[in-house]
This record gives sequence, C-alpha cells and structure tokens, in this order.
Amino acid sequence: MPDISIIIVNYNVRYFLEQCLLSIQKGGNNLNVEIIVVDNNSVDDSVEYIKQKFPNVNLIANKTNVGFAKANNQAIKVAKAKYVLLLNPDTLIEEDTLEISFKYMEQHLDVGALGVKLIDGEGKFLPESKRGFPTLAASFFRLTGLSKIFPRSKVFNKYNLGFIDEDSTSEVDVLCGAFMFVRRSILNEVGLLDEDFFMYGEDIDFSYRIKQAGYKIIYLPETKIIHFKGESTKKSSLKYHNIFYKAMAIFAKKHYGKSGFNPLLILINISVFFLIIFNYLKHILKKYFSPILDFVLFFLIFFLVQKFWANYHFHDPNYYDLKKTSVLFTAFSLVYVISIYSYGGYRKNRLINSIKGVLSASFTILVIYSLLPENMRYSRAIILISSIFNFVLVVLIRIASYSIFPFVTNKDLLSKKIAIVGDEKEVERVKRIMKISGISYSFLGVVSINSMDSDELNKDYLGTLDNIKELVQLNNLNEVIFCLKNIKMAQVINLMSEFGDKVSFKVVPEESHSIIGSSDRNSQGEFYTLDVNYKLNSTNIKLKYFLDKIVAAFLFVFYPFIKIFSKKLKLNDVFTVLSGNKTWVSYIDNIEGNDKLPYLKKGVFIPAFLENKDNSDNYLHDINVLYARNYSFWRDLEFLYKHIFTARKYLKV
Repeated sequence: MPDISIIIVNYNVRYFLEQCLLSIQKGGNNLNVEIIVVDNNSVDDSVEYIKQKFPNVNLIANKTNVGFAKANNQAIKVAKAKYVLLLNPDTLIEEDTLEISFKYMEQHLDVGALGVKLIDGEGKFLPESKRGFPTLAASFFRLTGLSKIFPRSKVFNKYNLGFIDEDSTSEVDVLCGAFMFVRRSILNEVGLLDEDFFMYGEDIDFSYRIKQAGYKIIYLPETKIIHFKGESTKKSSLKYHNIFYKAMAIFAKKHYGKSGFNPLLILINISVFFLIIFNYLKHILKKYFSPILDFVLFFLIFFLVQKFWANYHFHDPNYYDLKKTSVLFTAFSLVYVISIYSYGGYRKNRLINSIKGVLSASFTILVIYSLLPENMRYSRAIILISSIFNFVLVVLIRIASYSIFPFVTNKDLLSKKIAIVGDEKEVERVKRIMKISGISYSFLGVVSINSMDSDELNKDYLGTLDNIKELVQLNNLNEVIFCLKNIKMAQVINLMSEFGDKVSFKVVPEESHSIIGSSDRNSQGEFYTLDVNYKLNSTNIKLKYFLDKIVAAFLFVFYPFIKIFSKKLKLNDVFTVLSGNKTWVSYIDNIEGNDKLPYLKKGVFIPAFLENKDNSDNYLHDINVLYARNYSFWRDLEFLYKHIFTARKYLKV
C-alpha cells in the first residue's frame, strides 16, 4: 500500500503542473507515493502532456470542469494510501516536505490533518497558511479591515491567527486548500469534500468537520512550499470575490444556522455588495486610467504648443481656429493612444513598448498630416514640437507612475535585470528558453553555485551564490532565476524569504522546458517556455500569402529599375511567388523540429543573416521559432529589403 496519495486538480496550468510534479519526484524518494492528477477539461494540452511526460501518473481526464471539490473527490475514491495530500498544481514542495509531514502524522495520532508554511513567488509568507473559522466577529474584523490594522491581535485578527508566530508549530482551525495532508481514516469518518463549493470554501468546510469529529489540525512550519498564483481567477478580480463570498455564504448557511436570523450571512451579503462595487471601480480605474490620462495630456500638449507657436510665430495667440484644431488634435491624440495600445504599452506596462507606440504614432501623424487638404495643414512645426513633448511626457509618466501608482503599473515597466543561478550548462539552457520566449532584459548575469576557475570567467559572471544578496544590490537586479538541478528547493525558499519585494524569483527544474514564477500573491503566475503562441497563425499566414503577391507584383513592375541597384533579385523568384508556389520569407529548411511549427511554403529567403552554413541545428531551429513567434508583415519587408539591397551575403533557401 502506498504511504501517500498525492491528488492534484489541474485546470489550464500545464507549465506549473509540470514543475509541481517534478518537485514531487525529487522529494518523494524515501516514501511510496502515488500521484493522481484530475484534469478539469483544460484547453492547454495538459492531458496529452501528462500522458507523454509523466506516464506513471494516474490521470483522470474530465470532459467538463466539475469544480475543485468534485474533482478531488473523484481521486480520493480511487486513492489507495494511508495518507492523502490534496495539493495545488501551482505549488513547489521542498525535498523533505513529504517525509516531514508523514513522520509528524505517524508520531501524533491525535492529529487528523496538517498544513505547512506557504510563501508566494516573492518569498513572502502567505497568511492563509494558518486560519481560524470565519465566525461573525472574525468575518466582521476582516471585512472592515481591522485585522490589517491590528495584525497581531487575538481579538481583531482571529481569521488569520495573527497572534500565532509564523514559525511556530501550532494547532489551528482551518487548512489551506493548496496543501492539505489528511489521514485516509479521517476521510472515511467525516466524508469527502462538499461539492456545493465549486472553487473556494471547501477547505474551511472540511476543516470544520475534522474539528467537529474531535481531531486536531496542525500548522507545521518546519517545512515550506511555494504557492504561485497559477489559476485563471486572480484574487484581485471581480470573479474571485463573487465566488469566494458565495462560498462563505454556503458555509454560513451550513454551519451557523440553516433557518432564522443569521447575522453572519447578512454581513457577508452586505460585504459582497460593497466589495463588488469597489472592485469594479478599481478594475475600471486600473484598466482605463493610463489611456485616458495619456489622451488628455496629448491633447493638452497639442493645444499648448499651438498657442505657443501662434504667439511666437504669428504674434497672435488666437491665430488658429480653436474649433477646427480641436477636432484635429482629438484625432491625433487618439492615434497616439491606439498606437501605444497596439504595441502593448498598456497591457504590459513596459517603457520600451510605450516608446515604440509613441514613435510609430508620430510617424503616422506626419504621414496623415502631409495628406490633409492644405486648409487643414496649420503648421508642421506644431506637429514636430508636440511629438517631441509627447515622447518626453510618456517616458516621464511611465517612470513616475511606476513609483507613485503601483496599482497602474507593474515591475516589467523597465527592462529586467536578471541573474541566473546555476552551472554553465543549465545557464545556457535557461538562456535558450528566455530567447525563444522573447523575454526582453537590459542586463543578464550569471551566479555560480561555487567559485569558478579563472579560465571560466566571462563578462556575464557576477559571483557565487554565497554572495547573492550583495550581487543583487550591487547590480540592481530585479529578477533571479534558480536552476533546481544545482540548488535545493529548500535553499531557494530560504533565499526568497530573506529578500525584499523588489526582487522577483523564478525556478526551472533540470528536465523542464519552462521557467515559472509569480510577482506577488494576488497576481497570476508568470512563465517563460519553449512552447510558445505563434503570431504566424492560420489567419496571418493567409494574409502573408496575399501580401506576398502584392509585393511580387510591385517588384515585377519596377524590376528593371531595381536591377540597376541590385543583382540579387531574380525574375524567376518574382514569378514563383506570384504563382503561389513560394513565399518571400520562410523557415530555414531541413531542420529538425520544423514539423512542429505552423506550416509555411518554401521561401525565397530566410528570416536571418548567416555568414556561413556552419551553424548548429539548435541555433537554426531557434531562428525559425522566433520567426513564427514574432511574425509581422513589416519584418518580412525588412528581411526582403536586406536580402535584395545589402551587400552582405545571405543564405538563400
């Protein structure tokens, strides 16, 4: 009979699940462990991936999303072990977590279940590691915020048990659903999870029944796990609050009175109403604050520059018709906002994306301006001066908002400064994952586990793991990636706990093709992976072929003129593209892995510059992947121009 049955419910978090399973494999060597994964109809190929990479895992593939409680019950019914561990897929356990939990339960027969210390992706302690029941008083103090004002109070913070030290083994009321280590005999006695709770609240209900049956629930901080936020519902979202407080209402009805006056239920319903309004307004502000502010400021700059130019050049501040110019400036301001949005400036909050958007908008507006009727072309100077001010404004606003309005921005505003902790081979593997994932950074350094020999030193080498704190401060690093082949998870967690919140962390196991992490407890988990979403999808491929023919027709018409400046363009190539037999730019041919990329016709040219053919297949495959991932028509034109008009030699396919 197995010692532990580990049950994991998965829903669209394949990359987190992979690393969770790898951490279990690394930490369960001294125990007989069975792993059961229940997939709730994920659409990210989780099922096929588990079958291929983890054939020893017992997989239950549901055709619909049956909810967290029901999915766990499906696995509990077939679990064979003495103990059952309900584990979230977005967690990583230490090497000794299973053994420590197992031994504690074996030595304390009066304990029905236990939980461990949870930390988030920044190394911060998660207060849900130890909780009390949501009584009327505890719920009131939590909902009114008094628990945050008095975090150590026995009166005001009973829900998160703030008066219990986070490093002390203690008896608590409620387990966290991310890690519930339970005796199988207890499950047989108190029953399975209540399936009325779809996503949240089942852990509170289950803990309540364990306590009612006379068993202890223990918080055991001797071992720790990382709990990322991998699921689709973020704690800051409207959906989260709606589902969470509905779960609290179900709990209140079930355990604090099924009929008559129920003050806790009334409190919860009132709280739900106000919290939904508050979070809706917060959501609207967060989503639209930046574009609205930008639009107003862009318009204001156009208006002020117009006033300045009228006064400076014409000595008349009212020289221009305000009604007519206002319409034009409104349109131009919209162009700026739309351009920044299209480059991901509002979605990713990265400075470089916003800069690209502003530069593109400035160029677009100059083109539009040149095409306007003469009576609407008031002054090119106004456009140029405004463009300069708009550029400076965007840079200053983004940097200022990063410091003053953190709810509007995130830590990806500026390019990342990253350090990779691991040996040379693992570091190179991580760099490849980052490259294919398209991760931008302004600095990338290497931290070795042990001191390196002098001949191994290179410009990327920063120092050793022993000096990681000093290296982070000295180089102003804001992200550290740990290679788990070279460092134990327990050491990673300890290091994460010691750093401030200015540094985010990611980890990558030895056999994984993805790097996962999370910036804080409320944000969705992040990952870099070799498995990417390609911009070269079926729609863009059709558009690519259509634009190919337009370009080919243009080149055919101007072929005699082009031949004066370049001998590289062949008329036969123009005809093969016009006939649809080839595309202008395509993958490097005969490279392993091309069959997994979106299908393309053979190309006249490749999307890269190669001095010779002595490049590794991995490097050439990376070029193909990057092309499929970052495809755009303008990049095709750039490649085509360079192939035809530059003097350097290109590899032709």
